[in-house]
Amino acid sequence: MKRALKLFRAEVVRSVLLTIRYPIELFVGLFIMYMLFMGLFLGARSLVGDTQVLNASLDGFIISYIMWFFVISAIGRLAFHIESEAQMGVLEQIFLTYPRMLSLMLVRSAVDFCMSLLVVTVLLFSIMATTGKWLAIGTGNILQILVLLVVTVTGIYGFGLIFAGLALVFKRIGQVGSIMQFAFFFLAYLPVEQLTGWLKVAVYSLPLTLGVSLIKTVVVEHGSVFSGPESWLLLGLVINSVAYLLVGSVVFLICERKSRMDGRLGQY
Repeated sequence: MKRALKLFRAEVVRSVLLTIRYPIELFVGLFIMYMLFMGLFLGARSLVGDTQVLNASLDGFIISYIMWFFVISAIGRLAFHIESEAQMGVLEQIFLTYPRMLSLMLVRSAVDFCMSLLVVTVLLFSIMATTGKWLAIGTGNILQILVLLVVTVTGIYGFGLIFAGLALVFKRIGQVGSIMQFAFFFLAYLPVEQLTGWLKVAVYSLPLTLGVSLIKTVVVEHGSVFSGPESWLLLGLVINSVAYLLVGSVVFLICERKSRMDGRLGQY
């Protein structure tokens, strides 16, 4: 436990120093995400025409976009760490320093989530101030939102470990990650509630969808996931996220073993 906390502190310092050293990347990325939302918002408003109809669904629209931001962080950042360190030639040194690379990736996931939470808070307030639509987030539901966010993001980062493992073997998988990020974009806005039968179950079994649906239940419909039928959905979300974390960890370990056996850690 002491080693894990020490590693977490080191990763926090590393992340903060990189942000201070290269601030333009953070600000440009935040600006692009804001402008992308505004493009989607203005485009939807021009297509719908009826402002009241758009305002009625704007809460869910914002929530889906914010959750997609975490997908970008989970899928993009973990693989990016591997790719950049392989390109700089320090990947093999890191493996020698941290024999259990999976532990390092899990700690990095936690640090990335904390940093993303700060960035997404700024992004969310900017979006709400611009659109004039303030989400119903307060002391009454903040605990439920945080629980749902942590559980949902756990599954997303578990899915991201798969791409981190692939980056160990193939080194450059940026295009594959980009395709998956945009696939999750459509998944975040998919009206899952209107689906029926096995298709609805299949979509809910994917990371992100069930979590987004439950967050909308809390924020938009003012429901509770700690009681009633939604509590069973929360249990399903926990099982789903843990399953993706386990699968992602196993895939990462398999890719790590293959990369070690093939001697690819020191090659780019």
